[in-house]
Amino acid sequence: MNTFSLPIGIKEYTTKDVRKIDFISSVILEESELWGFKKIITPIFENINSLNVGLKEETINKTIKFIDPLNGDVLGLRSDITPQIARYVSNNYKTEKMPLRLTYNERVVRNNYKETGTKREVFQVGCELIGSNSLESDLEIICLGVSILKKLGFVNQVVTLNSSLLLNFIFENLEPIKEDIKLLFHKKDYQSIANFSSDKRLNSKQKNFIKKYLKPLIQNKAISSKDLPLKVKESITRINLIEKTVCATYPSVDLRVDFLDVKNFDYYSGMTFDIAVPEISQIVLSGGRYDELIGKYGNAFPAVGLAVNILPLIKTVNADQLGTPIVVIDSTHIDTFSLSIDIKDFFTSQGFIGVLSNKRNTYKDKFDLKIMISKNRSLTLYDSKNKKITSFKSFSDLQKEDF
Repeated sequence: MNTFSLPIGIKEYTTKDVRKIDFISSVILEESELWGFKKIITPIFENINSLNVGLKEETINKTIKFIDPLNGDVLGLRSDITPQIARYVSNNYKTEKMPLRLTYNERVVRNNYKETGTKREVFQVGCELIGSNSLESDLEIICLGVSILKKLGFVNQVVTLNSSLLLNFIFENLEPIKEDIKLLFHKKDYQSIANFSSDKRLNSKQKNFIKKYLKPLIQNKAISSKDLPLKVKESITRINLIEKTVCATYPSVDLRVDFLDVKNFDYYSGMTFDIAVPEISQIVLSGGRYDELIGKYGNAFPAVGLAVNILPLIKTVNADQLGTPIVVIDSTHIDTFSLSIDIKDFFTSQGFIGVLSNKRNTYKDKFDLKIMISKNRSLTLYDSKNKKITSFKSFSDLQKEDF
């Protein structure tokens, strides 16, 4: 017997997994729709130069590439949805009204399995608010994230705020050790970062920079804003206002500011955030502001968004408690098949899933109600444990009952 393996980092999903994925996705999409977000569908692959706009070389290398057999172009599987949203807005802004609220439910593939040990395929639902750079738009996207997770049953949430502008300011001023400390930031190994103050690759000005800005941040102390660039100052002030407002709006949320927190994507240009829940060990929702990305596709608009990683959430969902009630219509004779269809249509109009069953094709999964049709067209109803509930002489008698 032949066995066929899947690519590294790719897996199959069972029917129970899919029920969970669909349930979680539908909750997120429904909540985002209630906030005024409209769904969009993005291409599963594009020309590589379109996907790579605004990304650095290390991120571009995570995109899986292949050759288009039609014309020889180099194509790429999407590894992130935000650049696709940016391209869509730049191309279609004249037919949309700003501010534009978009939501999506997509799968992405990332070629970074070896370095992270995570799945290469990600199920992602996201929301993007485009056309406004106001404080209120930042607050809206963060509060939407909190609201989504509350709808999914996660009452206890930890929201962490950060400024990508401050981090970029730090990296730019420590160019000789930039890549080294970036890796340490990701690992949250702050003690090793502090030790770079004696690194021979740094001049005296750069060593003083570590003492003035980096060490106080590592020690959770206030930094002097006197010599910070104006945009960085404004970003810090904005984050402090966001912290105050979100705390007043959601007192039960544990809100923190961590200026040392590093996000993975290159296009963030201001406030970033993530939300963690105690039930799951990894971050389930993250986002931030990317005001400069859309302009790289031709027409500039400020933007802020969030994305939810679905797969970590499915571990907290019981598939048996999900979905629409199921009624099984079990026919004992071919002459009653048309009656089976009538009964199925009746129950589906009442909000049930109707499944046909017979002795040659018996339904063996869990159900909520089963109806046995005898040869004389009488009906017997059974509960989920196959215990008899009641009988009806005809379908018309059953239709009089309230389901």
